[in-house]
Amino acid sequence: MALNFTVNMPQGIYTPTLTVYSIGTVLTQAALPSLYVLNTTGKSPISLVIVWNMHQPLYIEPNGTWEQAWTLLHTCHDFLWNGTWVGAYELQALLLSQYNVSVTIDFTPVLLYQWETILTEGKFPYSPVWPSPSTLNVNMTQCIEAINYTVNLYRELAQKGKVEILTVPFYHPLEAIIYDNGWQSDLLAQILMGEEMTERVFGVRAMGAWTPEMAFNMGLIHLYNETGIEFTILDAQAFLPYATVVSGIPSPYGPIIVEDSTGEQLIVLFRDTDLSNAFSFAYFSQPPQVTARELIHYLARIYMSHPGAVVVVALDGENPLIFNPTTGPADLQAIYQALSEYQGAWFITQTASEAIATHKPIAVLTNLPESSWALNLNNWNNGYPGKIEIWRSVALAREYLVAFTKAVGMPISPVVPLPFNITPNSTNPVYTLWNYLYIAEGSDWTWQTGPPNYGPAWFKEQALTYTSAIVSTIKEWLSRVKLVRYVELPTSIKGVGGVVLQIYNGLNYTLYVTLVVSNGTYSIAKPVILKPHFITTIPVLGIENATIIQLYSPVTDSELGDHPIPINQYGFPLITYTLNVSSPKVPIQGSGIASAVSNGVVVIIAALISALVIMIMMLIIRKAHTFI
Repeated sequence: MALNFTVNMPQGIYTPTLTVYSIGTVLTQAALPSLYVLNTTGKSPISLVIVWNMHQPLYIEPNGTWEQAWTLLHTCHDFLWNGTWVGAYELQALLLSQYNVSVTIDFTPVLLYQWETILTEGKFPYSPVWPSPSTLNVNMTQCIEAINYTVNLYRELAQKGKVEILTVPFYHPLEAIIYDNGWQSDLLAQILMGEEMTERVFGVRAMGAWTPEMAFNMGLIHLYNETGIEFTILDAQAFLPYATVVSGIPSPYGPIIVEDSTGEQLIVLFRDTDLSNAFSFAYFSQPPQVTARELIHYLARIYMSHPGAVVVVALDGENPLIFNPTTGPADLQAIYQALSEYQGAWFITQTASEAIATHKPIAVLTNLPESSWALNLNNWNNGYPGKIEIWRSVALAREYLVAFTKAVGMPISPVVPLPFNITPNSTNPVYTLWNYLYIAEGSDWTWQTGPPNYGPAWFKEQALTYTSAIVSTIKEWLSRVKLVRYVELPTSIKGVGGVVLQIYNGLNYTLYVTLVVSNGTYSIAKPVILKPHFITTIPVLGIENATIIQLYSPVTDSELGDHPIPINQYGFPLITYTLNVSSPKVPIQGSGIASAVSNGVVVIIAALISALVIMIMMLIIRKAHTFI
């Protein structure tokens, strides 16, 4: 039964009671739901900003094999909707196209990367790790069509301005930890790659960024400024109580400027923690009419106390649906339907940029703590041996990669081009290894490993697969750099000796390294350039009885950041050759280049060059003595 009536009451929340009389006798009495009376005279509506975080980590191995099918299934096969299988990502797009609401969505670039890879390949290759399509009752043709439809629908909504697209550092890294490890240049590259992928897929330039896991520290302000990011979303309870107030009165209900020690600024929208948690843990697991009523009542209470406020809800966009496949879809529809029906005089829905443009900042803050939505960073780095192993493997892989990259004269932390037809590889081998490193820096691997989340072992294995691929590949490359021959120069009457080395560079890259020759007592170092597929003859004066020859990459501590292998004044030791003192013309390690140079003529020429160099060096030494 519906009762329609008009009331003239002050603004407030009332608990009405229904009493039914018959000729003065009470027939029945019942408590009615709470009655919310709002006074909208002269008041601005509140702005509801919903931010959905859409994310899947990379489920592809270095060789291109798909190890997990979740990117596919969460787009096309999570639950039945109107008699058709759909996924969480597709359902969101369908409902947004039907209802008059504006939302903000970040699609992690690694999710877009996988969607575009599937569309480019036109198929999703079966992997023995996950059940076959027939076992899952999945129509693969329908799933690929669903991905295409979903991407196109989001693109259309974005270009119409109904959905604002945020970007994300490409592989969803835990930025605060990466920053603290001294790997800021990797973050810069991942932000730039994320911006490029977002624009490439949706045709829009993102002005804001989702900070993965809302794991923030003050150093990120400079990186966001450098990459054109104007705002981000953080958790109110995790940050606001602990920040230093420069001016204004901070609250979750308006844009806030966060300023670092150099004066650089970033606009932050702080999410309403309680309302966001209600979305995450309650609204998608109950009857839809209850969800709609609770949401509208929550917003009404904010309007009563903070008219004109910006109310931010921010959470994962797929998880509440995936974890509640029975109730979640109807709850999401109820949310959008209620917002469409009620918005107007006392609340409106806006995108994040719209809210920032129409509301002045309410405060300026500085010294935000390093934290996340979880109030700390323990989910990703809490001393658990498995998490430590992942972080150490990333640090080791990065040290090898930075050292090799510096040695071949290429940029550290490059923006990696990613064609969709060779995922997860790039256009040259060094760029491919950098992409592997960025993958390994993703937050999902440590989140799923050990306490408190205890996810599948595959996540740890995925991280270690990529880091081990980096180290093993670089070691194999370096094994192609051979010490072909060395000859000791005779000591002159003034005690000046030396050695002549011949080093073959079997790589496709020129090496810019520091050569260090040691005899156990002292060392002599000199910069050398080793051209690709070429034997370089290198005379070294002033040392005799050499026992160790090393090639160093001239990297610095600041370029490496956190690194497990100590470096010295020469840099990182790439290659070490141990010399045989009893047979000085034959090195123990790197003694031949048969695999790279098998022509005996080359060996003869090398010997002649060695002899010629020795003669020239002896003449130089004698001539020098003449003038002494």
